[in-house]
Amino acid sequence: MTQPPGPPPPIPTITKPSRGRALVVSGIALVIALSIGGLGVAALGNDSTDTKVGIGPAMATTPTSSAPPAAVPTTASVTTAPTLPRYATLTKRDIALKVKILRKQCFGSAGCNVTYRIDVAYRGTADLDPSRTYEVTYQVKGAEDPIINTFEVTGDSASVQQEEMASTKRSGDTLTAVVTDVAEF
Repeated sequence: MTQPPGPPPPIPTITKPSRGRALVVSGIALVIALSIGGLGVAALGNDSTDTKVGIGPAMATTPTSSAPPAAVPTTASVTTAPTLPRYATLTKRDIALKVKILRKQCFGSAGCNVTYRIDVAYRGTADLDPSRTYEVTYQVKGAEDPIINTFEVTGDSASVQQEEMASTKRSGDTLTAVVTDVAEF
């Protein structure tokens, strides 16, 4: 049996959104579109050779469909303070001294007058702070009388006297130098 047709189902009515709501939705869509476009421009503007800390190669995405992407990946740039170089503090163990004989005048069994210069070598493993100056005291042994002198070290350079003089008791005596003290100015 067939049933007689009843009243037709109600037709859904479509309500027109208010003008204010339409403006808000349009404004949000515009902000999202500008944000996505700005990210694309920023990604294209970066190159992968940037050497600044915290900045790596730019990532660009190419949409494969005309539909907007569900989520746009963003990268937050992390700004870190530049790492300050670590410098060593100069100690007696870091310095090696060598006596370089420049001239030697001997007088038979009476000994010799020796003109020499101190050669300085740094044996430390870390660089020295170029803004600090150290005063190094050393003693020259092997001369008739002990000789004590100083020189300055700033960064990677030492300021030594060009020539120093000593007298030895015998012609076979050798001069050596040892560091006795290091003090920062």
